[in-house]
Amino acid sequence: AGAADVGFDFVGRGSQTVNIKRPGAAPPAAYTLFGTHEFNSTRKRMSVVVRTPEGRVMVLVKGADNVMLERAVMDGAAMAQLTSHLSIFASEGLRTLVLGQRELSSGEFSSWQAAYRQASMAMDHREERLADVAAQVETRLQILGATAIEDKLQDGVPSTIEDLARAGIRTWVLTGDKVETAINIAFSARLVNDDMHLIKIDAPGAPAVRKQMAKLRETFEPLVQDPHSFLGNLLRLPLPGGRRGSTASRKRT
Repeated sequence: AGAADVGFDFVGRGSQTVNIKRPGAAPPAAYTLFGTHEFNSTRKRMSVVVRTPEGRVMVLVKGADNVMLERAVMDGAAMAQLTSHLSIFASEGLRTLVLGQRELSSGEFSSWQAAYRQASMAMDHREERLADVAAQVETRLQILGATAIEDKLQDGVPSTIEDLARAGIRTWVLTGDKVETAINIAFSARLVNDDMHLIKIDAPGAPAVRKQMAKLRETFEPLVQDPHSFLGNLLRLPLPGGRRGSTASRKRT
């Protein structure tokens, strides 16, 4: 819908072509599709290699901002502006994607096409081989912009999570979203609320995370050891089987 708003309409596709109606062009333009590198949780991006109606061979990529920006060619000011916009979108609970492209030389295209064909027919480790082929062309990207969409919760999700919490059932959420998006969605889903103390462990790299964890331990250990504190009482509640909680058992959890 967003593309259609600015005059680009998807008309249809054939076995190896995608037909797009472009602004100011009467007949639909045919883009020849040579191959697709699928999205997965490791790559966090997907790409296609196409030939435009003008005869240019392009790799078109979309993906998570962190993997896209590290493969981009951008000046500092443009990078800062885009990063700022992405943070604003994420803080509003919108799911973001960054779009990029690069034109391939005839030599690059020939090398990619041969490697792609060979990896596609591999009997072993096909997905890993295709990812290696994709990485060869998903570099030095020209960033075109970013998208931000609202992914609404299904009906009944917030109330269900709230009921689970009242029943004493812990809910964990695993997500690949930006931190700001994940927090916003957690509030929308009533997984967290304004009465809770929100703890972020978001340092880059294992050593920095260990420092964050050590600081949190220093902060909360006195509360855990205090028999009159909420945390202290919580850890001493009877567990299934008649056992009582302890600091050690909670750490193992």
